[in-house]
Amino acid sequence: MSRQSLRCTVSVIALSLAATVVAAPPARIEAGDPPAARVRELAGRRGSLVPGVHGTQISGVLSGERFFPQSIASGDPRPDSVIIWTRVSDADRAGTDLPVRLIVTKDRFFSHVVFNQVVTAKSDYDHCVKVRVGGLEPGTSYIYFFVYENGGTLYLSHTGSTKTAPAPDSDVPVRFAFLNCQDYVGRYYNVLQKALLDHSSDIDFVVHLGDYVYETTGDPSFQAPPADRELVFADQAGAIRLGDDEHPYYAANSLSNYRDLYKTYRSDQMLQKIHERYPMIATWDDHEYTNDSHGAEGTYFAGRRDENDPVRRRNADRAYLEFMPIEVGLDAAGTLTVDDSMIFPNTRIYRTFRFGTNVELVMTDYRSFRPDHLVPEDAFPGKLAISREVIELVIGPAGYQLFASQLDPYVDLDGLPAVMAPMLAIVTQMYLTENPELSQADAAALAGEALGGRVSATFVNAAFAAASLPSPFDDAALAAMDRGLTVLMFGKRSIYSAAGSRNFVVKDSLDMYSSFGFFSTGGETQNAYGATQEAWLRDTLSESPATWKLLGSSVAYAPKILDFTNPTIAAVLPPTFPDLLRRAFLFGADDWDGFPDKRSSLMQFYATVPNLVILSGDWHASFVTDHLNGVFEFTGPAVSSETAQGEALKFVLGDPLLSQVPGVEQIVGLLGTIVQISSLDPEVSPAQLAFSDTARNGYVFVEVTPDALLATYSLIDGDETLTSYYATPDALPSLFTTTTFTLSGGSLSISAP
Repeated sequence: MSRQSLRCTVSVIALSLAATVVAAPPARIEAGDPPAARVRELAGRRGSLVPGVHGTQISGVLSGERFFPQSIASGDPRPDSVIIWTRVSDADRAGTDLPVRLIVTKDRFFSHVVFNQVVTAKSDYDHCVKVRVGGLEPGTSYIYFFVYENGGTLYLSHTGSTKTAPAPDSDVPVRFAFLNCQDYVGRYYNVLQKALLDHSSDIDFVVHLGDYVYETTGDPSFQAPPADRELVFADQAGAIRLGDDEHPYYAANSLSNYRDLYKTYRSDQMLQKIHERYPMIATWDDHEYTNDSHGAEGTYFAGRRDENDPVRRRNADRAYLEFMPIEVGLDAAGTLTVDDSMIFPNTRIYRTFRFGTNVELVMTDYRSFRPDHLVPEDAFPGKLAISREVIELVIGPAGYQLFASQLDPYVDLDGLPAVMAPMLAIVTQMYLTENPELSQADAAALAGEALGGRVSATFVNAAFAAASLPSPFDDAALAAMDRGLTVLMFGKRSIYSAAGSRNFVVKDSLDMYSSFGFFSTGGETQNAYGATQEAWLRDTLSESPATWKLLGSSVAYAPKILDFTNPTIAAVLPPTFPDLLRRAFLFGADDWDGFPDKRSSLMQFYATVPNLVILSGDWHASFVTDHLNGVFEFTGPAVSSETAQGEALKFVLGDPLLSQVPGVEQIVGLLGTIVQISSLDPEVSPAQLAFSDTARNGYVFVEVTPDALLATYSLIDGDETLTSYYATPDALPSLFTTTTFTLSGGSLSISAP
């Protein structure tokens, strides 16, 4: 700690009547140097301050990083309040509640202290402290810190700066950055370091759109931890063991596990500095609980096991509310309290913020209330999803005849014992092969259930062929059969598979299936926000008087379509590209691409809201989307997580069919271009991508004025997240590129230096 910082600390301590605990930091920011006369005046007025600190003496005051290992944070700025957070760690008093003093001041000289109170770091909350500090002035910057006393010595946290929102009637520009997807394991937060270098004082707050943590310790599909970026659970026995015996890894399950995630991630110095410098407004996505989650459901075992685990979900929610500086998780007095009314299934983290006359920021929750993916991962490929009768009921016999050639012939095997018997044996073996946990009897029971009723004749023929048996149905028999939509038509080729369910789904088939389900259930199959949240969202956006309405979404509304039938795209495919893949696919169906009818319904409403802009994350890619209804969307890149292009390559190389496609690596290298070109066809896509980058990480800086919204993407090659530039910040500027998009008067313009 510098002599200047210590002198400032003395003046702060002098303001405490009987400070048992107080706080000021080493010097992450300049704290100023009050005149010595002022220090003596304050010290003399208060007399003896604490043991070891008398007058202007500074013995017994030390930097307390070891007692504040996750540093400090602030968030959810309102015009008159802000949330301030820390966690106290004292191994000698691990099981007891710990008093700690929070001091908030308006100026660097600590002459305008607005909050100076002892608060309690409760053992029940892993010694986290979260406090709403009220009575503040709008649009005002504050400095804050904590002090912890141990053995007569005062230990000081780092210093933080925060800022309240401007008054609702204040016409001021609003500036912020938005982030998402910051995997810690094996990766470094160079992007956060660049944001700190670029914006020392011109950011009012930071928005985090989810995947603040990842729940796994070393998933080989996207995590490869070096020794200094690994994550180890203290309660490994309470975690979910994944992988194989030779290469096991773990997923968070117990409350201790989820707390470990935040403690480990928040140990990173760049993430600490982001929190110390700016207030954060955050929502969660899936990895704060589990990958591609919905409600309390997980997806690790693709339907092989029941992954509906409300206890695990509540553990995840509780840790989030303990560690994140958001106002959810506070009692009426504004202090940390987490009870069952605040966590699953009662969680409500969707909320709205006003920043003067220019911005209403509406933060949503996509995960807590949404239904399952339309095609479950354990959906049997031969299953009939929509029959001829249903199709004719909806679009008439003529409509059926129009689409019949694109549908799959199906047959009832119950009346064909010569076919049913070998199919039962074949499908039983399929279940045993794909799910070794099943007994022979259970596999046979599942096979009987799957084959009962009407199934895809195409699937039956393929199953016989794979078993070296002659196909039971020739072309004439197939031509005479009724046709419908089967699970096979989604691109699902195995019983337990994300492909054809959450990833790489045939678009036309999903569109047809989703529409039938949507209209037959009154929209319940795609009710991602839940009725209560959606009503709140519509009311909030409709009633907001702000010039710009910004909708914070953890997942993208932007279409991510791979249309291999598009002539421009087909022209660059190798001649040996399989006919089976010459279709239009959804790159993923976990976000709004998987709920197209609900998206369309919401977009019709969004079009009625002037100056509505969507800010989204999740996809580890950068997109700028024109939804063709006056609504634009900025999808931000991942901070550090593997890029969409990197993930796609691993997925493709691990797929038995796709990995055999000649030149597949070059095709994946064109992922961003393919997605953008596919979006330009109005017959295929509901929106157009004006910009697409699937190979780089970064962040987005947004500036909002009454007349314009500017979004600047700062991007770096994805491989650079594997190298730490923490000690060499001068190397970063040359690695980043920036592109600015300007919305003004309902039109979008692009400029790149």
